[in-house]
Amino acid sequence: MNGAVSVDLAVIFVAILVLVSVANRIGVAYPIMLVLGGIAIGYVPGIPPLAMPPELVLTIFLPPLLYWESVTAPTSEFFSGSGLWWIFQLAFGLVIITMLAVAAVAHVMIPALAWGPALVLGAIVSSTDEVAFAPIIARIPLPRHVIATIEGESLVNDATSLVLYSIGIAAVVSGTFSFPHALGELAVSVVGAIAIGGAAALLCVAAWQLTKDDALQAMVSLMAPYLAYLPAQHFHVSGVLAVVTAGLVVTHYTPRVLTPRARERGSGFWVTAVFMANAFIFVLVGMQFHQILGTLHRFHPVQLIGYGLAISATAIVVRLVWVFGQALLPATNEPEHIDGKADWSHVAVLAWAGMRGGISLAAALAIPLEAAARPFPDRDLIIFLTFCVLLATLVGQGGTLPFILRWLKVTDDGTDEREERIALAATAKAALKRLDELAGSGDVPPEICDVLRRRFRRRWAEFGVDEGEEDGAAARFGTRIRKLESELVDAQRTALIRLRREGKVDNTVMRRVQRLLDLQSEETELLESTGHSDIEEGP
Repeated sequence: MNGAVSVDLAVIFVAILVLVSVANRIGVAYPIMLVLGGIAIGYVPGIPPLAMPPELVLTIFLPPLLYWESVTAPTSEFFSGSGLWWIFQLAFGLVIITMLAVAAVAHVMIPALAWGPALVLGAIVSSTDEVAFAPIIARIPLPRHVIATIEGESLVNDATSLVLYSIGIAAVVSGTFSFPHALGELAVSVVGAIAIGGAAALLCVAAWQLTKDDALQAMVSLMAPYLAYLPAQHFHVSGVLAVVTAGLVVTHYTPRVLTPRARERGSGFWVTAVFMANAFIFVLVGMQFHQILGTLHRFHPVQLIGYGLAISATAIVVRLVWVFGQALLPATNEPEHIDGKADWSHVAVLAWAGMRGGISLAAALAIPLEAAARPFPDRDLIIFLTFCVLLATLVGQGGTLPFILRWLKVTDDGTDEREERIALAATAKAALKRLDELAGSGDVPPEICDVLRRRFRRRWAEFGVDEGEEDGAAARFGTRIRKLESELVDAQRTALIRLRREGKVDNTVMRRVQRLLDLQSEETELLESTGHSDIEEGP
């Protein structure tokens, strides 16, 4: 068993390396390539299927993925009045309507599929997946309010669908269902999850305030998603919503309570860990297809294809109708309306961005094997149909999203760039003001103040003007300075490596100095990508 798992893990890691490299080279979002590659791997003879309990997949991978996405999400857009209104309608109204529509179509098309299992299927495929969405749009320029709406919906609607899923499972197992009871259970789950997530976040903030040790602060950061998720699961409320709540709360405190080094170390770890978890899930999902298909011998292949297409089309069409209908509501203003009129290109992107991911399949695989002392009805068919919806939305919608954007001429609205310019100008101005105070006190030699003043005046000259009044000379000067700084850092790095090779400095010394040079390079690259990255150099 251990040997088989080792082989599978080795295959998955090699597949991730190869498939992501290919995806980057041909310009395809890596989740799409990983799922398709995982399907192909599943058919390779001699590779044993990787049997990982779905509950374990959800517990290990889901909390950190959701936590990091909520921490890095554009929260100001979430909590704007209209942004919250859009997210609320999509995360609750659309999920419920999708569940009912999918269940109705499945029950009508497949008479043997009772209403209970059909509703379980509908709940599983009713929510979009932040884990699937984020990597697909990572390289696509989108207006920030559109990204915020899709991300906000994806972070919250999993909670709705998983609560409805658990209610449906309980109904099938017990044979009874009460709509008022289900509605009450949903409300308790939402309120309880928010309370637990908020408490976990405040506990983490208190721990960060008690210690300034970099390693301990990083450890608390790693524990945060599980401090929210595990208690929520224990009390049978939404672990998803608890983690999202914790992430949204801590992001308001981390700039003050985390040390700079803890932030730097934590960010580097989280970016790598989230990428690996994402990649692992998508390959694992693809590898399940062969095994899933092998359990459906009682159906003709044409029947299965028809069922899969019908359920997938239902999920996609319901979202299209709902989103365009929501855009017509008079109460809906920004972010999808401008001066009372909808920006229909943005609405179309929002309607088409309905990707499902590994969370849906993990939920399907977590369906119990038995219900009321008999096999759970049509469990294998539900898993297959879930995979069909995942494949249709992830590959079909996610793969065509870049073409949709080009066709609709949707581009980045420049909000992040404008706000970055404001932040860089404000911080430079604050530094200059403090320098004047220090110079006036006589505690700092004038020559040191002059050196620092020139540095921050240059940054103010570059970023401290309105976009329509950009100082082209200052911009070109800043770009040239950064290019020169980059070349100087490369020269220093070469000299440092030569010293280590000649035995004049130890490896530990080289690593510390190399970190200093890496931070300088990072600063140069960040400034170059802000505001003036597209300004051509003069003669």
